[in-house]
Amino acid sequence: MGPDLLQMFVLTTMVLLALLFTHAAWHKASAYGRFLGYVINYQLLPEWLAGPLARALIAAEAACVLLLVYPDTSWLGALGMVGLLLAYGAAMAVSLFRGHAEIDCGCGGAAHPVSWLLVLRNLVLAGLAALVAQQGVQAPGLAGLMVAVPAGTGLWLVYNLFGKLAENQRLLLANSKY
Repeated sequence: MGPDLLQMFVLTTMVLLALLFTHAAWHKASAYGRFLGYVINYQLLPEWLAGPLARALIAAEAACVLLLVYPDTSWLGALGMVGLLLAYGAAMAVSLFRGHAEIDCGCGGAAHPVSWLLVLRNLVLAGLAALVAQQGVQAPGLAGLMVAVPAGTGLWLVYNLFGKLAENQRLLLANSKY
């Protein structure tokens, strides 16, 4: 992969990650009570720490997005995203090992019970964020933006489409039992 193509891939990935984390932080903040319940349901920390942790996670996601969109700090935002995605994946894995598969992942957006597929999804996203952190984002020209922004937005829309399809399948299967 040539340097121009690699930088375009990194820029497109940056747009995807920025949209994912913006959406997740917004969803968590706008439905804070629900998100707090998800944090509590993981039962990984004492309940009195759930509120501060939930607020810190929302702030960390928003901070990662802000850092990501500036070329000089993009590596730091992406590195923060790697840490968050791995922490979320680890929390889901611990819950699955404990037999708590019926809790919502709390990812922000469509409701999804924790699963190994979600853990894998977080690992893939963490790998993409690690690539952005390692490569860094160079200040793009207009032509680069005209390609990367629609491409990253398109990937984000496809990502959300698959999330909705998975949610609908889960709901259909649940309703077919009755």
